[in-house]
Amino acid sequence: MNSKSNLFTDEEIQNILDQDLLELMGAKDMPEEKKQELYQKMAETVQDRVIARIDDQLSETQREEWLKVIDENDKNKMETFLKSKNIDIAKMLVEEAIIYKTEMMSLFKKSGEK
Repeated sequence: MNSKSNLFTDEEIQNILDQDLLELMGAKDMPEEKKQELYQKMAETVQDRVIARIDDQLSETQREEWLKVIDENDKNKMETFLKSKNIDIAKMLVEEAIIYKTEMMSLFKKSGEK
């Protein structure tokens, strides 16, 4: 992600970070079931992006180790493994959520200009 986008002012970026994505998109009045479905899809997208970033940071041997740890389904072991590789999953989640939110707003803003 480039350091500064020409699509948004600093104030607009802060607004994006502070507000709920559906509210920003004007979809806050959609039925609760649809909102939850959309939030679930958003969460899955962010999670998939974090998984891809983790995968990119691991060697082939480390990736094999990681898959074994995942198979054990032990959250503590997963966290320990990632920390041992200097991978900050919490930071990645926040970064990817912000990137995703900004991308969605950019798409929404562009579609509103047509």
